[in-house]
Amino acid sequence: MRGRAEGRPESAVRHPDQRGRLIMKRAVASRRSAIRNDPLYDSGVAKVSAFAAGLLVVSIILTGVLSYYITKGQSVKKLKENDLDYIAASITAKISGTIERAAETSRIFAEDHEVREWISGGEKKDATGVAVLDKLRRLKEQFHYDNSFIVSVPSGNYWSEDGAVIDVMSVNDPDDKWFFDYLKSGKDFKYDIDRNEERNDTFVFVNALSKNEGKPHAIVGVGFSLRDLSGKFEEYKYGKDGSLWLTDQSGTIYLSDELDQNGRNISDYLPPDTARKVRSLTGQSQEALEYRSADGRTNDLVALPIPTTEWTLVVSVDREEAISFLKTIQAQTAIAVAIALFSVVFFFYYTSRKLADPFKRAVALNQELEKQISHRTKELEEQNVKILDSIDYASRILISALPSETELREALPDHFVLWKPRDLVGGDFYWIKRVEKGFIIAVGDCTGHGVPGALMSIMTVSLLDQIVDRIESDDPGLILSQLNRSIKQMLNQEGKDGLTDDGVDIGMCLITPEKTIYAGAGCTLYIRKPDHLQEVDGHRRAIGYRKTPSDHVYESISVTIGPEDVVYLTTDGLADQNGGDKNYSFGKTRWKQWIESNGGAPLQEQKQLLLAELDRYRGTEPQRDDITVLGFRLARSDRH
Repeated sequence: MRGRAEGRPESAVRHPDQRGRLIMKRAVASRRSAIRNDPLYDSGVAKVSAFAAGLLVVSIILTGVLSYYITKGQSVKKLKENDLDYIAASITAKISGTIERAAETSRIFAEDHEVREWISGGEKKDATGVAVLDKLRRLKEQFHYDNSFIVSVPSGNYWSEDGAVIDVMSVNDPDDKWFFDYLKSGKDFKYDIDRNEERNDTFVFVNALSKNEGKPHAIVGVGFSLRDLSGKFEEYKYGKDGSLWLTDQSGTIYLSDELDQNGRNISDYLPPDTARKVRSLTGQSQEALEYRSADGRTNDLVALPIPTTEWTLVVSVDREEAISFLKTIQAQTAIAVAIALFSVVFFFYYTSRKLADPFKRAVALNQELEKQISHRTKELEEQNVKILDSIDYASRILISALPSETELREALPDHFVLWKPRDLVGGDFYWIKRVEKGFIIAVGDCTGHGVPGALMSIMTVSLLDQIVDRIESDDPGLILSQLNRSIKQMLNQEGKDGLTDDGVDIGMCLITPEKTIYAGAGCTLYIRKPDHLQEVDGHRRAIGYRKTPSDHVYESISVTIGPEDVVYLTTDGLADQNGGDKNYSFGKTRWKQWIESNGGAPLQEQKQLLLAELDRYRGTEPQRDDITVLGFRLARSDRH
């Protein structure tokens, strides 16, 4: 046997390493065949997935980059067109206002007849002189100027706010040149600028010419330092490296947010071409420029001449500092892109490995979508339940703030109330308050619908209760005037600026056995009498809005209500409801016709008739606004 084995050809004998490689090769081939025959394998899926993943990756990167640069461009545009203009206009207004106030003060003092009498009388220290010098002193103290003065043309005496002559004008004194130049100019008003290097401060002297019988008699005026305006500059400074300068046509800086820059020239801080353009500005022309600073950073600049002066306001900001918030956006965008890229790669890798068969992949994807939809639907349902619970709770709070049927019946035995919010809650309300001799009743329409309107209604009802208890008055006009002030104060609507401009239209009646008094704001009182319909209009100005002055007075009107009269208070939701053949508003005319036709019916029946008429007219149109109607007849004890 051994000899026969040794006699075999060498190629027929298999080495152990060769056998191992053969076994491995067969196993790999078998695995590949199994994968190809697997119904879940699709040879094109990996390629399609990779291509789609690549497209999404590129799209995400492009979207992130484009979003950043678009945001940056819009931010720079806003900085140039809005922010810098606003800063320049605001500071210009403050400076102009300061100068105009000083000019008006000087002008009024120049026209003072006692000043003319005193100068004409030789500037004696008699009663007139004491009065004039006292006015001069008070002019400085009351208006917080640095100094005030009178310079007599006949004598040349320079009277200061201390009531003393501190100088006598002389044509040979260069320091007095301003006085004689002003007299030659013949102008009624002039200002002079004096830069005091020792004090590192700039003073403005506002002069006015006092005339007697058409001839110059004296020069009066006030002077003030521009140093106080530095604080205002600091308030408007845009960023750490921004600059604010008040310059003249030569470029000299009279006022800066940095005190050590006062007295220097803008050429020390701006490139020559930019400084030249700023100095060349005249009139009302405004210039927006950009330049590179010495360290190569881009700066944006706006220069605005100040009216009635030879000054120019220059506002400069470092662009990178102004839009530094974009770095945060850039970092957040990069993180979002990275997360999105990772998610996309992982998703496509997973789908290409696990969902190869197109049909099964579609089924699995559909199941996943259904699962997500179900999950989202559940979340939405939960959120909807929470929202509805909140609105329902708000509705209960609002209803609890309104008078109960028992309270209404005690005051008005014969009445009906139609309260129909557009949503579950709304801005309409009705209110009743017992007072010493009777009761006050009101119907109101607050700004807004839904929950915002309900918040306004609850606030207004609370304020009405507090006002009546606090002022101890039952006069409707006085109550509405106080309500106007309270709403404006509570909502911070006393000035022109603010986040809101909300208010209320309201009609209010005081009913006692002796009288009925009405006051309204945007609401009309309707009284159906046996032979005609009477309308009592309220004031046009609604309560609480910014356009309504805080001290606005709402007048009370005395009305007569007979035993057969029916009184109606309503908000504008009824008249504004659209419908009918031409989809017009219900309107006041149709409302008055309805009162005349149905006002004789029992009041509870009137409510059903009005609801039916409203539904018929509205048809398929949705309710446009909250609707509230209160109708009543007075009890016998209250008729008058």
